Amino acid sequence: MRHLPAILAAAMLAACAPVTIDAGRGAAEAPPEQSEVAFHLDDAYRAAPPDCVAVMPFAGAEGVAPDDAERVRRAVFAHLAPQGKRDVELQRVDTVLARLGERRSELAAVAEGLRCGTLLRGRVSEYGHQFYGVYSRVAVGASLTMVRGADGAVLWEGRHLAASHGGSLPLSPIGLAMGMLDAAHNMEEEQLLRSTDDLARRLVATIPDDRIASLDDPAAPPSPVTLAPPPPLPPVPPPTAAGHVATAEQLMAAGDWSAALAEVEAAITLDGKLAEAHFLRARALIKLGEPVKAEPAILTAIALDGTNPRYLDALGYLNSTAGRTERALAAYHMAIDADPADGFAWYNSGVLLLDQGDAAGAADAFYGAGLAYLKRGNFGQAGKALADLRELSGQGLPLSTEIDTLAGALERLAAKGGSP
Repeated sequence: MRHLPAILAAAMLAACAPVTIDAGRGAAEAPPEQSEVAFHLDDAYRAAPPDCVAVMPFAGAEGVAPDDAERVRRAVFAHLAPQGKRDVELQRVDTVLARLGERRSELAAVAEGLRCGTLLRGRVSEYGHQFYGVYSRVAVGASLTMVRGADGAVLWEGRHLAASHGGSLPLSPIGLAMGMLDAAHNMEEEQLLRSTDDLARRLVATIPDDRIASLDDPAAPPSPVTLAPPPPLPPVPPPTAAGHVATAEQLMAAGDWSAALAEVEAAITLDGKLAEAHFLRARALIKLGEPVKAEPAILTAIALDGTNPRYLDALGYLNSTAGRTERALAAYHMAIDADPADGFAWYNSGVLLLDQGDAAGAADAFYGAGLAYLKRGNFGQAGKALADLRELSGQGLPLSTEIDTLAGALERLAAKGGSP
């Protein structure tokens, strides 16, 4: 205990928000640190961004239980899934690896078996609590590497340690009691889950989302947004809520989330009943890593326009990432009622049902997703839903009719040149 003051002093220094740095090649090889989110995006990624990423099982350092490493893996998958890259469900990854047996260490064989050219591997260096009476520490650390299956080329790598500290240096009997109480509160399981989510969110934020633009590359600043100057005459009209929303959409497209948030809050000040402004506020807060603040904004948007499937999809996504599965399923069900061709709601319902062990319900949802994606012309996602149905069929579910329907539609489109 004689070292406790030094430990507390180090904890106060580490409590500052971590900085994101490009650590160069080998970023995932050094031990993770709390003060920084270290990453490196290789030129090979920029030259040919991956269209599919499969998250492999994470290894654990000595003292890290396999279940804890799996929790970190699922958190990373949850934050990576909303990106435009096609992902492979974790259950399918594990099934394919089991089938490969001794060949599971061959990257090319794994990529071919998953039909996904890029693999994300990880090692969890720390996961757990430390308690010293008047001070406690909760920490989750990991190093991740994204590699191309064909040749093993490293495309991206990163490392980080997310930690939460509780307690204080006692200067009086009251301070001692308060420090012990704060340290005890920090040991709650919720703090460990929050640190796991912080780790995954911060690392995934350094991986460009190519669905939006290369501007999402954290190594490069966002392009400036140029707005046409107002004409000298007539006088510039007063700002409107719709104008602030339009500006916010431009800023979000450029990746400037903070400026976009300021614009939508100005819009809400002018017109608090503009549902789209509340929805954009939620999007900006999610991008800024504040999902707790984003949920009330989503609920307000739904209260103002309860038939908009985009708002309901966002509510489902927020609840699923927070582990509130039943609420997420209810939101997706409402989205499907509002728009039966909402493939996003169908597909994510299937994923949640599969995680609950409801294979039959998941199959119905994946089939609904396939039909919805076909109706919207999203043939890549329809093929993904078909692959999920085939996987479930291999587990004994009678899905031949659904599989033949989707496969036949995709084949006819391919013959006509309609499928990409």
